[in-house]
Amino acid sequence: MSRGTTGKPQPKFTSSLLLVKLVQCLDPPAGSPSGHCMITGAALWPIMTAISSQVATRAHSTWVKAIPSLAYCTFLLAVGLSRIFLLAHFPHQVLAGLVTGAVLGWLMTPRVPVKRELSFYGLTSLSLLLGASLIYWILLTLGLDLSWSINLALKWCERPEWVHMDTRPFASLSRDAGAALGLGIALHSPCYAKVRRAYLGKSQKIACFVLAMGLLLPLDWLGYPPQISLFYIFNFFKYTLWPCLVLALVPWVVHIFSAQETPPIRSS
Repeated sequence: MSRGTTGKPQPKFTSSLLLVKLVQCLDPPAGSPSGHCMITGAALWPIMTAISSQVATRAHSTWVKAIPSLAYCTFLLAVGLSRIFLLAHFPHQVLAGLVTGAVLGWLMTPRVPVKRELSFYGLTSLSLLLGASLIYWILLTLGLDLSWSINLALKWCERPEWVHMDTRPFASLSRDAGAALGLGIALHSPCYAKVRRAYLGKSQKIACFVLAMGLLLPLDWLGYPPQISLFYIFNFFKYTLWPCLVLALVPWVVHIFSAQETPPIRSS
């Protein structure tokens, strides 16, 4: 949804060819999954299951118990339709992102790696990069080009320069791999160690939100390098930085500047 509010132009297809191209894109092989759909599906799954367990203990109606699941599916459907409406992704990319996100949420909910070593996050990021690269090159050797939908878009779009680079196969991969590494760095940073058990009041939480948005929005407005290889590198480091800012640096700065010194106890 953010892409529609940042002023970036979207791919604009001629009306006579739009339906034809959307139908053609349903043919295999699949392209890059939608990162919005995948991350949303994975992130909201544990929230949905937690709310469902709470509702199940207090409600007796089957319809009431199904409300969290229905809300989860409805929200994912809205996100997916918005990505198609903005022409940011093809339908098969949205469907792949929704399914992948839900499966990842289901698999990872009981395995939250909060207490893992930093090496775990680094190896996870490296495994994502190497594993996906290996699969990509194997498929490419077999004659299956995962960028086929990008080539169709470049061919039929009225303004080919409006086809964004973040719809390419490795855009989501570089984002997720960077976020995994950034999460590990943030959780093992000295800043997070100082604020992990500190109590942040409502005003401090609001300050954290305002400061985080003030840092993240300009970072998002920087744009991307025109070269594909530089785009992947920039995307990786960008999303490595985001968890470090949100989880560690911003709360630490707010906690330091808002902490009040305890007055010394006078001896009688």
